[in-house]
This record gives sequence, structure tokens and C-alpha cells, in this order.
Amino acid sequence: MSEIQLRLHACSVSRSLRDGLLQMQADGRVLSVFRRACVISYGHDAVLALVAPELGNGPHHAVMERAYSEWLDLQPGTLARLHGKRIQLGRLEVSLDDAAIWEPCLAWEHLRANAGTLVGRLESLLDQLDDRISGDSLLGLFRDPWRSESLRASVVHARALSAAEALWAGWCGDEAQLNAGAAGLAGLGGGLTPAGDDFALGAMLCAWLVHPTPARYCETVLAACLPRTTVLSRAFLRSAAMGEFSAPWHRLLEELDGGSGEQLNLAAREVLSYGHTSGADALRVSPLRGRSPSVGDRPGTSSGPPSPSNKT
Repeated sequence: MSEIQLRLHACSVSRSLRDGLLQMQADGRVLSVFRRACVISYGHDAVLALVAPELGNGPHHAVMERAYSEWLDLQPGTLARLHGKRIQLGRLEVSLDDAAIWEPCLAWEHLRANAGTLVGRLESLLDQLDDRISGDSLLGLFRDPWRSESLRASVVHARALSAAEALWAGWCGDEAQLNAGAAGLAGLGGGLTPAGDDFALGAMLCAWLVHPTPARYCETVLAACLPRTTVLSRAFLRSAAMGEFSAPWHRLLEELDGGSGEQLNLAAREVLSYGHTSGADALRVSPLRGRSPSVGDRPGTSSGPPSPSNKT
């Protein structure tokens, strides 16, 4: 590796990412570089993203003091060396020593106890936000199939609709249909996190909120998606299967749980602005839209939601 010329410091890092890094010394590679993020792949499909403050916390994020022009000089494939709380990228070194620890797992036990209210408020909220929902997103296509005249969009919509129906059958206990629905969504659409994967992520969020056996449901969805999608999507789907989601989802669920109308609208708009259509695609939350099941509405032994770790 080159001699270090610039040392950077992260402001915050997710608890699960920090814990994983402390356990290893590994080489990785730069996966992609953007103006506000540098994404690194390492280990077995593990991902770390150095992000600008405006992108905020996430299960795989180390939030930096600012976006650095120096990381724009990095090329995909550049060697990354990870040594505990240090990450070296060419002439750059990133330190996690003084980073605040952010918990990516939501307080699912509390949220599940209030799930009926949360789901009702979400349905009402989406009706109010129609003008903010991109017609290119799956949420936009589901709410109004005529928004886009693109042949590709209509094909994606048809595949997503079929997969959504299979997911619902899987929600009700048909595991073969659940596998088929998740496999149909995986990799559907373009980009680093395809629309179908965001849709599946939304389904897993719903499962943690209201499904009687959320862990089993999410593990089945994850297993069907993993061989069929991108490295970055696999990382976010693995986190979702453990009940871990990015900060905009935390804010949305917190505001649904008791926030004012104004704060709830702001939180929803933050989710909708996430990525090009990622937030809207996840908000499609397939098993819930138009059906609104309640916690335990299907027979089964609850596996229980995960609890945030107390590790620091």
C-alpha cells in the first residue's frame, strides 16, 4: 500500500459494522465511488460505505465529517485494507476510533405492540403523498399503473405484481410461494440496489412489524434473494433479515408511533427521497398494502423480534 497522506475520521458508525470490523483484519476492494459515498466490499459479501453527513446512518455506514474530493480519485477495484478501527484506501486512512456508535436495530418489541396504529397511519400518509411518489418507482406503478408508458416499466410492474401476490401467499403460510415471490423480486430492475430488492426489503420491515414469525419469514426471503442480486443489495437484505434498517426508516417508524403530522410528513419525504426510487420501492411494503394484517393474524409460534444490542 502507498504511504498515508491523508487521515480521515468518522463521526459515527453502526454498531453491527463496528463489531464486525473489530473481529477481522482483511483486504477488500472499492466497489463504487460517488460524490457523497465510497463503497467497499470485503470478506464474504460484506459492505462498508464511507458516506457524507447528509446520507446519514445505516447498517453499513461510517458517516464522515464531510464528503472528500480525495475519494473521487479512487477507482473501483482499488485495494482496501481493514484492520479493526482503521481502513486504508491508497493514500487515505480512515479512523473509527472516536466515532459515535449508532444502533441499526429498531425497538421492534415496542413497535409491534402498536403495529395497528402504525399501519393505519402509514396507509393514510401514502394517500396524502401521491404527488411525491415517482412514477418510475414500484410504489408509483402499483398506485397508478398508467403513470409510466415505458414498456420496460410495464414489464417490471407485471413481474412485481406477480411476485407481490406470491409474497402474500407466503405471508399466509405457503413457503413455496414465498420462495417464488422473493426469487421473482431479486435483482428486478437496475442499479446497485434494484427496485425488486428494495421491495423485498420493505416486505421484511413489515414482517418485523406485524408477522407472527418475522425471523423465519425474513430468512426465507433472504435465502431466495441472495443468489440473484448485487453485492450491495445482499448486504442490505442481510441486515433487514436481522431487523436492521437505515436511519430514515427509524425516523419514519418513530413518527408513525406518535409524531405530529408535520414531522411524519417530513420523515416520509426523507424515505421517498432515499436513492432514485429505493425509498418508494421499499414503501410498497407488499404484504401490507391494501390488506393491513395485524400482529399474530396467522397461526404460528412467534420467533420474537430482535432487540437492539447494548454493546458499546
